Amino acid sequence: MSADATAQPVLLEFTLTADDLLDGLTAAHRVIRRPWYLRWLAPLLTLGIVLVVALKSALSGDLTPTVGVALAILAMFMLLFSVGLTLLFRRRLNPARLTYRWSSRQLIQGNPMLARPLRVSVGEAGVHIAGATGETRTAWSQYPYHLETARSFALLASDRLGAAVLVLPKRAMGETDAAGLRALLAAHTRRLGDR
Repeated sequence: MSADATAQPVLLEFTLTADDLLDGLTAAHRVIRRPWYLRWLAPLLTLGIVLVVALKSALSGDLTPTVGVALAILAMFMLLFSVGLTLLFRRRLNPARLTYRWSSRQLIQGNPMLARPLRVSVGEAGVHIAGATGETRTAWSQYPYHLETARSFALLASDRLGAAVLVLPKRAMGETDAAGLRALLAAHTRRLGDR
């Protein structure tokens, strides 16, 4: 990376759409790791409920061998069903995309600065955003992480879920600007994910 590549600020002019915001939010959700127990919450709750019912039945003396076998079969079926639904929901339905589709539309409709044309300048000092309702400057320390998708660059305030996300759509820049922005981001932030 040359010094000239990072010295030139990159200028983007765009109106943020719900699809742009959806792309950045789902990408951030996809690359940020969550604890294993949050990913498997439904199967763990199912197993816990079945164990509580079995324990309560055993302690009260209502657990006959036939009921015990039936409860064990029911527990295995419920656990397999719960694991199957969890895997299907996470892989096929993409719950983050379903959730953020509605949220991104609400954010665009409810925030006048996002719904109007924006002029974003990304340079050595940080990010400068100007719109019809005002302007803001942020230093690189406020966005220590970034990620790139096929449609956008996303600057992240943290590597945890719920952090602020600034989405910069690629449609607002040419290929040389994208390379310049990549160089700036590489110099000032840490890349998350491989997408």
